Amino acid sequence: MQLLLVYFIWWSVFQHQQEVFGYTTASIVTYILVAALLRAVVLGTRVTDLIDKINSGDVANFLVKPIGFIRFYVTREVADKLFNIIFFIAEVSLLIFLLKPPLIIQTEFANLLLFSLAIAGGLIINFCLNFIISLTAFWVENSWGPIFLMSILLESLGGGLFPIDILPKALFNILMLTPFPYLIYFPAKLYLGGMSFSEIAFGFSVIFIWGVILIFLTKAVLHAGFRHFSAVGN
Repeated sequence: MQLLLVYFIWWSVFQHQQEVFGYTTASIVTYILVAALLRAVVLGTRVTDLIDKINSGDVANFLVKPIGFIRFYVTREVADKLFNIIFFIAEVSLLIFLLKPPLIIQTEFANLLLFSLAIAGGLIINFCLNFIISLTAFWVENSWGPIFLMSILLESLGGGLFPIDILPKALFNILMLTPFPYLIYFPAKLYLGGMSFSEIAFGFSVIFIWGVILIFLTKAVLHAGFRHFSAVGN
């Protein structure tokens, strides 16, 4: 329903115009479908199940078993994303069959390679963000509020609803310093092509910096959480 809603909103915009904000009908429809793929692959997550594990005390199992805590959740993430891709293929195939929208099929190997690398960076950023927020359950009674707020930020500021370069230039430049655009907007733009070398280099530099920061924070917060955690029982 979300995909159809966004699709028809943009479709109605282009009924009487050939180009809006530098996008044609084909480019905006392609962006929407690529964004749907990235939403399924990058934003879809099972890491938030960690909150219930902490609240119930089941997280103690990881302290007494030879299981890598982060590796365990990374493995679950991979399985969940493969499952999401199956549903995405069925969903989008049906949409293309019924609506036959104009699409841009990217065939340039360099663009596809950069697209794949950007997705990998987005996966790391999204995993760490959700993992860190879920770990706050070690200290607070309810972490679902921050998780919900984060999902809204990732969806809107990440470019899931619209390409964020249609925003005022000053706001767009500020957003590009945050990790959010690199989850959906940046990979989608790489797929469409047309980005300059400086824009690509800047984007991957920000991804690298945020990736290093968030990986460090994830390990630090996890260590602090386990030090704070206590459990009693049989």
